Amino acid sequence: MNLIEAIKSVPDHRQPRGIRHPLWLILTIILLGSCTGYWGYKPLVDFTTNHRATLIKLFKLSPDVRFPSDSTLRNIIQSLDFEIIAILFSEVAKDCYSLIF
Repeated sequence: MNLIEAIKSVPDHRQPRGIRHPLWLILTIILLGSCTGYWGYKPLVDFTTNHRATLIKLFKLSPDVRFPSDSTLRNIIQSLDFEIIAILFSEVAKDCYSLIF
């Protein structure tokens, strides 16, 4: 399982009504933005603005995609079960490690 597949397997705890952005995309933005120094909700919005073209190309998104707002990012971060994410990342890291060694 690669990292994106792992992120896509995170259960979406949100109510179906009103969902505008797939959870995997939000989590990927949080991960990539945080890894590149965009700490906080508003900086993560800056990340999507600064890297819009790359994100669209990399993830084959529609050119008119709307990325999540700072309040959406905040709501997701505050409601995440980080234990699930930690387990998934451990599995991905273990898989990567076994490929190398």
